[in-house]
Amino acid sequence: MATLPPLPSKLDENSASGQDVSNVLPASKANAYVAIFEDALEQLSVLADITPEAMKTDNKMLAEKVTKILNEQRELQEKYQELLVERDGKASVKGKTRELQQALQEITSQLQASTVTLARLLKTHPSVAQNLLKIQQERTALQALIARSIKEFKVCRFDSLIQMVEEEYKKRNTLQNTINKESDASDMLKELLRELANEKKLIQDELHDRNEVIQQLKDTIQEINALTVSEQKYIKKEVKAHENSVKLTCQHKESMLTAEKQLLEKKLEQENLAHDKIMSFLADQRGQLEMSIQDWMSKYEEDTESKSLELETLKQKRTQDLDKFEELVTAYENLEKVVDDDKAVRAAELEEQRMQMKRESAAIQIQRWYRKFKAIKVAEAAAKAPAAKKGKGKKKK
Repeated sequence: MATLPPLPSKLDENSASGQDVSNVLPASKANAYVAIFEDALEQLSVLADITPEAMKTDNKMLAEKVTKILNEQRELQEKYQELLVERDGKASVKGKTRELQQALQEITSQLQASTVTLARLLKTHPSVAQNLLKIQQERTALQALIARSIKEFKVCRFDSLIQMVEEEYKKRNTLQNTINKESDASDMLKELLRELANEKKLIQDELHDRNEVIQQLKDTIQEINALTVSEQKYIKKEVKAHENSVKLTCQHKESMLTAEKQLLEKKLEQENLAHDKIMSFLADQRGQLEMSIQDWMSKYEEDTESKSLELETLKQKRTQDLDKFEELVTAYENLEKVVDDDKAVRAAELEEQRMQMKRESAAIQIQRWYRKFKAIKVAEAAAKAPAAKKGKGKKKK
């Protein structure tokens, strides 16, 4: 059986080489994700306030205790979120950050202790305990993951999400390995069963051979008994004595079984009496639970209506926040366009200045060359002038 596919190679290469370039988000997307994750965190907080359906089957005292613990956990979670926001806002102050970190650790310890207390309270109700603990653990883990992700999105990263995906892949691979081991064990069991069948067949053949030998011996004994009458009488007496002994033994066992039967009948009467009392007690408890269910149903309807109103208010607020976010994104794009235009103008001006400097340098070099060329021409003209005068004087003579 093939194993599950591994994580994508891109994640493996980044984690192996220590490069986190692919974990960086654009600022605009990071802000959008922060808004979405904060909304999800608020939704989870709203869900935490709704009483679970399983609590309707418990008695009133247990329900009050569980509700109190859940309310305390919700308050601790809200305080945890406030401390996270405060720590992000005061990251530059080292002393204050250390105090906030200690407070976060204390709140985490209190949440763990509260979860243990809840598990102990629900220990006598396996189905309720299992469901509530699973929901509580998954919701707490999801809220912690979303809180860490929001913090990382504010710095344009999402390392916690990648780490969670890697852990889930590891769990899937571990489960697949377990399935593979179970398949191997099943194949081994089939092989052992085949070997056992072969061994049984060999044993049956051996027993058949032994039975044939025993039958032959019995035939030989019968022949000997027919030849010796005295030995036959002795065997009959021995058998009769054995029968008497077995009879006495059976009578003793019968008396013991009779006494045991009477004891069991007495216990059965006690069990029937206890059963009747338990049925009466359970009937009373059922009546109390039905009354408690009616109370909790009315309370659930009231809480559901109030939370629905709160949810509508939060949705309206979210819509307003999204409109404001779109306006800010539009303003940011306009500012970015202005900055790009300004950069293009500055680049053109710098290019014009560079070309002007090149032109001035070229003009200076041309002027220097022209002065040197003019000086050379003047020198040549001055050298040719005396020679021309001498030539003219000779012609006149």
